Amino acid sequence: MTIAAVDEEAGLSRFAGSPLRNRSVAEGLVAEIEREIEVQKLPAGYRIGTKQDLCAHYGVAPATLGEAMRVLRARGVIEVRPGPGGGMFVAQQSPLLRLAQSVTQLRQDGATINEVVGVLDALDEAVLRDASANRTDADLAELDELLEELTRVWSDPVAGLHCNWRLHRRIAKISPNAVLRTFYMNLVDYIEAESAGETSLDVLGFQPDTDERLQIHRDLVEAIRSRDAQERADALVRHRTLGR
Repeated sequence: MTIAAVDEEAGLSRFAGSPLRNRSVAEGLVAEIEREIEVQKLPAGYRIGTKQDLCAHYGVAPATLGEAMRVLRARGVIEVRPGPGGGMFVAQQSPLLRLAQSVTQLRQDGATINEVVGVLDALDEAVLRDASANRTDADLAELDELLEELTRVWSDPVAGLHCNWRLHRRIAKISPNAVLRTFYMNLVDYIEAESAGETSLDVLGFQPDTDERLQIHRDLVEAIRSRDAQERADALVRHRTLGR
């Protein structure tokens, strides 16, 4: 049974009637196929249909379906098998791929900056510990340069905020843990993108340009330099308490 047949039985809406009119046709088709796979809980290996079936089912041109299929294959959502009995099938997704897709869904799911900052707070200890253990002289030199820049732009709410995030990214970049490093840096990217044009973060206790907050960031770098566990713990507590 194909997705078209299940759709008829389940009474799910067709692509043409879905609330995706603000997207391109191909983007809407990608979203609709992903939605149907999720709603119907289609298992890996399920035959969605042939290109001809799907063009007729969704009312789209072959070129549009081809574009959507390229996106779905790149995301690991589908696989295409040639020959008799071939067509488009639900792919077996790895846990890491599902994690990556979940991160990209943060905006659509309405994740707030506060929620993402809370996750960064939880990850800071591991990031700082890795940075302390693995930093090189070159890393420290770049962190010192960023601190100098941060000091110069600190009184500018927008420039200071962006420089602050560059400092956090550079600290995370030292970690040899690819999962931790990538996840942390992408969350920073998400926060910076969502707060574009803002002069502050909607985070309890956050004051963007106080001297004390600037000193906390200096202390974070000094803790990385010294590799002192207590110094690092103290800096993390103050950083978490007074905001980013």
